[in-house]
Amino acid sequence: MPRVGVLLSGCGVQDGSEIYEAVLTLLALERAGATVQAMAPDVEQAHVINHYTGEESRQQDGRNVLTEAARIVRGDIISTHEISAHDLDALIIIGGYGVTKNLCNYSTMAESATVNPDIERLIREMNGLGKPIGAMCAGPILVALALRGKDVTMTMGSDGADMMRLGAHHMVTTVDQAYVDERNNVVSTAAFMLAQSPLEAEAGINKLVAEVLQRAEALGTGDLTGHTVTTTTGPATTTGPVAL
Repeated sequence: MPRVGVLLSGCGVQDGSEIYEAVLTLLALERAGATVQAMAPDVEQAHVINHYTGEESRQQDGRNVLTEAARIVRGDIISTHEISAHDLDALIIIGGYGVTKNLCNYSTMAESATVNPDIERLIREMNGLGKPIGAMCAGPILVALALRGKDVTMTMGSDGADMMRLGAHHMVTTVDQAYVDERNNVVSTAAFMLAQSPLEAEAGINKLVAEVLQRAEALGTGDLTGHTVTTTTGPATTTGPVAL
């Protein structure tokens, strides 16, 4: 089975990774028999949010993104500095505000944002090798930044204004759908951009994981027809929402 990188941005939706999304993704990958390699950048977290009050912590303790992300996977994680696309068959980006705060600085810099160099390298390597990338929730913003000029089409559910500002194209989907950009081999789903519970998020995440794994396996055979619905509408040739 494919070796899948799972990119985390900390621990907790307000300043790191969305934990429900992370757990649902890891569970779907394990059920499918995939080998998982969790990863995160070894950098200082942008800031710390008290998830009980929703307020920024006054006691900034210099939390590390890699150290915080390790909480989700019981320490089985590596730095993004240690891995390249040649080590992976696919990459899945977990959502949460940490994507736009710790993996890039979109939250503060908007269109002028930059991506962590190791993460930008990894995403561009994956794309250059034609390997599938999955992005959920805020993940498409990171992909749009890293692949500027690639004419990527993704979904963030009902509102894709943020990634459209970065030159990407948005496809409206429901919470239980995933969307495939055929040309760039990018699979996306709204997850908690629309979901109100883990149960609501699960269907779309499961479809994203299944599609990413199917595409990773198909790379060896050259067959990417899979179970998607082909359409040529919009700015790029893409595939329609995956209905599994």
